[in-house]
Parts: sequence; C-alpha cells; structure tokens
Amino acid sequence: MSYSSEDETDISDSELDEYVDRCYVQLQNGDPKVKLSDEVYRCPYCPGKKKLVYQFQDLIQHASDVGKGSQNKDIKHKGKHLGLVKYLKDDVDHDQEDLSSKFTELSLELPPNHGVNKLFVWPWMGILANVDVEGSISKLRNDLINRGFDPVRVRPLKGTFSVVEFKKDWSGFYNAMMFEKEFEVDHRGKKDYSTGSVMEDKLYGWIARDDDYKSKDVIGEYLQKNGDLKTIADLETDEKRKTGLLIANLDETIGKLMMRIDELERKHCASPAASL
Repeated sequence: MSYSSEDETDISDSELDEYVDRCYVQLQNGDPKVKLSDEVYRCPYCPGKKKLVYQFQDLIQHASDVGKGSQNKDIKHKGKHLGLVKYLKDDVDHDQEDLSSKFTELSLELPPNHGVNKLFVWPWMGILANVDVEGSISKLRNDLINRGFDPVRVRPLKGTFSVVEFKKDWSGFYNAMMFEKEFEVDHRGKKDYSTGSVMEDKLYGWIARDDDYKSKDVIGEYLQKNGDLKTIADLETDEKRKTGLLIANLDETIGKLMMRIDELERKHCASPAASL
C-alpha cells in the first residue's frame, strides 16, 4: 500500500480519527514495516531522525509523544503516529519484559566513522577467563542471564577459558559490549587479565576482537572455526543489502553504548560492583 495519494492532500482535525484508522490498517497489512526483530523496531514515519531503531516500549513512547504533542501542527504526521500506537498495543505480540529498560535513546552525535573499522568476531562472542574448571557451565550461563547479558550459550574451552555466544542481531552487540564494560569497570577486563594480578576467585571477561581471533591458542582456534572477523560497517552494509532497511546507524549505536556505559560507570563509582 502507498502513502503517496494521501500525502498529496491535507486533512482537517475532524478527519483525524478516520485517518488514524487508515494508517492502522496499513500497518496491519505490513506496509510500512515496523518490527525488524523480536527486540528491535523502527518508526516508519520519521526517516532521517537521529533515533532510527527502538525497543518496543520506547517506540510506543515516541509515537505517543508525537501523536499527542500540541507543538506538532502536522495533523497527518500526528495521525500516523497515533495509528502506530494503536498497532503496537493491539497487534504486535511482544514480551513486556524486554530490553527497553536498559536501552537509552540513540541521540548522541559522535565524530564520523567512530569505531567503524574496528574488527569484531561475528557472530558476537565474549571471552571468559579464569573460569572454575570444576564449576557448572549451566550455572555460569544462568549467572550471565541474571546479570542481563542474554547469552545464547556458553562453550567451555580447554583450561580456564569459555566462550559466550550472543545473538547475531544488534541487541546481541549491545549485550556483548555491556558484558565487556561491566567487567572493565570492576577491573576484570582483558587488560587486567593480561597485565595485572589475577584474582584467583574472580572471572575476567571481554568481547572477542581480531587479536583474540588471531591468537595461537584455544581461544583463537575456537573463534576461527566458529566465527569471522567483521567491522560494524560491514554488518550494516550486509543488513541494508539483505533487507533494504537501515536497521541500525553506527554512530547512534555507539552513542547509545557510550551513554549507557557512562551510567554504568557512575553506578559502579557509587556502590561496590556485584561480581559473578
């Protein structure tokens, strides 16, 4: 279905309800597309805005704000967003216990190409070091779930290492980055493991990058067999080619992470960090 014929003419306040219903029906028919994955949504009516992808509750809030905002004089723009609110609330199957409480708005502008060419192991993976070889992998995975990292699985390696696999989408990238940052702020990141005094009863963790992939040990061997090296720019290009949609904007994704990381660091400075 196309919006072109509708967008050629204006509507009055009295026609708003009817227009909302028309937009709602179009969304029900899948045009335009709203749901990108189980955890990532887009606003189809705000192209070019800083915030291009949302968590479910955040998108409802955005659509409600635009639809009810008195400062917005564009009746059709308000009507589309009100139709989006109705569609999200009435038609989208969604687990209310999602990641929305952890995601901040994608609103921080960063220098162009910030982090574009950094190589990560994809699918997203994290490295756990100093793992108790006598411990339970299922218990370790549950601990990570309880910390909010949403791992897909945990793979034990030889010695005291394990690999944490995350979802392949952008929510997986977010969780992998927060996994790394939480270890870093507790002084249990990769640098601490490599150069500092390792605490025997503590786990160390980080997201897998190119140096881990190329290492000549059990970590490198596993990563080379089960992943590839990609930049985030590569993955964005792949997503655009596969779907024709801009699933995530790189600078905004990094901005979101930096804002969340700042919040995390403030919390860790205010109170002792919980340990795995």
